[in-house]
Amino acid sequence: MKTISAYIHGAKTAWRSLRLTLFIYLSYLGIALLIAIPFFGLFRSATGNSELADGLMKGFDATIIREILVSKGQMFRVFIQGLFPWLIGFALLQVYLTGGIYSKIASPGGRSNVSGFHKSSIRFFWRFLKLTVYFLIIHILLGLILYLPYLIITGVHTNLTDKQVVVPFLILLTSHLVILNFIFTWSDLVKSAIYEQDSRKVFKGIFRCLKMALRNFFRLYLLGILLALAPAAAAAAYYLLRSGVTVDTTGLIMLFLLIQQMFIMLRVFFRIWRLSAVYRFYLSAINPIFGHGM
Repeated sequence: MKTISAYIHGAKTAWRSLRLTLFIYLSYLGIALLIAIPFFGLFRSATGNSELADGLMKGFDATIIREILVSKGQMFRVFIQGLFPWLIGFALLQVYLTGGIYSKIASPGGRSNVSGFHKSSIRFFWRFLKLTVYFLIIHILLGLILYLPYLIITGVHTNLTDKQVVVPFLILLTSHLVILNFIFTWSDLVKSAIYEQDSRKVFKGIFRCLKMALRNFFRLYLLGILLALAPAAAAAAYYLLRSGVTVDTTGLIMLFLLIQQMFIMLRVFFRIWRLSAVYRFYLSAINPIFGHGM
């Protein structure tokens, strides 16, 4: 089956790409340190004698929320002015690394090097960046279509019960998640097409891959679900582990910091798995020979 074959192929490719996983993780770690060190100093400066910064290490509670409210938006201004530009830089790094990841998954058995990785990253950077912007617009439009009528209705009718407010929101949220699974997989399909064809026609590629995605809707959607299971299980495991233990000693803080970094590496592993699986699915769609065998 094309879906299962692509899924297993992606897992095998990710497993054979552990050095790539480590390289990308170290890139993320470097950027994270560049963000954390200056931002925490800025945060300390903005909060003055407040215990907000220390409280954040222990999780949010009513006291922390009150301090944020008392600050009259100061903390949010710190976030916007100090952290937001770095988050943009981190997002650009993710876009940049995508081209290098494809250079590895396109020839998993081939010899890879840092020079070739960066060469591919540079070659496809602007194409993947344009693709990211296009899909960002799609996400914004989807959010407006789903939630704007809900916000208008709940804003006009102030006498609604909690059930009348919450139930429609949960239905919208569930519908949104169902649609997002298709959109994310469609986006990865476009990336695969851009890389495989070395195409610069990003906008046209979106609609061409939409036709391909609709022709293979159930198989592609199933692949998206399968690829979401492992990350969702890992996220749930981390949440249960984190919420079940009170981190109140230096040893536990260091332990959970280490566990957190392991989960970040897992996210990189899952990303390589996902891109490789959808890339294989794309190849099998344009050439059936790739749909056979594991």
